[in-house]
Amino acid sequence: MSVSRRQFLQRAAFACGAIGALDAVAVEPGWFDVHPVDLRPLAWGKTVAHLTDLHYRGDRTRLEAVVAATNARKPDFVCLTGDLMDRKNTSLLPEALEVLQRLDAPVFAVPGNHDPLDGRSIALCRTAFAATGGAWLLGERIEHAGIAIHGTFGVAGLAVRETRPTLLLCHYPLVADERRSQPYGLILSGHSHGGQCRIPGLPPLHLPDRVGRYVEGLYQAPAGRIYVSRGLGSSLIPLRFCCRPELPVFLT
Repeated sequence: MSVSRRQFLQRAAFACGAIGALDAVAVEPGWFDVHPVDLRPLAWGKTVAHLTDLHYRGDRTRLEAVVAATNARKPDFVCLTGDLMDRKNTSLLPEALEVLQRLDAPVFAVPGNHDPLDGRSIALCRTAFAATGGAWLLGERIEHAGIAIHGTFGVAGLAVRETRPTLLLCHYPLVADERRSQPYGLILSGHSHGGQCRIPGLPPLHLPDRVGRYVEGLYQAPAGRIYVSRGLGSSLIPLRFCCRPELPVFLT
C-alpha cells in the first residue's frame, strides 16, 4: 500500500513523539551521568562527589544505584546540596537516610526547598550524616581534611573569613551573585535540574526561582567558582528529556 508524503511525515512525527515520550518517562530519569570534573588547580588533593535534588519518593532501587555509583568512585567525601526528599515528605525520610548511610565516605549536606525542617527531621538528618563522619549544615561551618566547609540554606554565604581553602554548599545557585571580599574556592549547588526537560538548541523551558544565569555546569561568579549540577531526581513531573540526571565527581 502506497503512503503519501503527508502521511509519511505524520507517521514520522508520531513515531518521534512516541520515542521522545518513552525516553522522557522510562529512560533518562534513571540514566544518570557519572563523570569527573577536573578542578586540580584547587590543589586540595581530594576527590569529592556531589549529589543533589534526589527528590526521594520511595524509589529505593534508584537511590541504592546512586549510592553504589558514588562508592565506586571512592570519593574522600560527599556533598549533598538539598532536596533529598520530595514535597517535604517526612514519612520516607528515615528510609532515605538509611540508604545514604551506606555511602563509604563522610557526607556533608544542606537542605533544599523540598526538605522538611521540623525539629524531628532536623534531628534525624543530623544524626544520620554525623554517623557517616559528615554533618547536616544549617548556616554552619565545619572543618574537614584541611577544608573549611560552609553550609547555607539561603542565597548568601557565611560571614566568616578563612585562612584555609573554602567550600560552600548551598541549594540555590543565585548565591553565586553575592560579591565577597574573599570569594569561595568552590561553590556547589543544584535546584535548577538543568531545566529537566530541554529542547536541543533552545533555552530551558522552565527554571525555578533563585537560579539566575547559573543553569548547569561550571561558572566563574562574584562569590567564587560555582558548579551547578542537573541533579539526580525530578520535580513536579517525573520526566527528564535531553537533560540526563547528573552525578559529578570533582578531582581537586
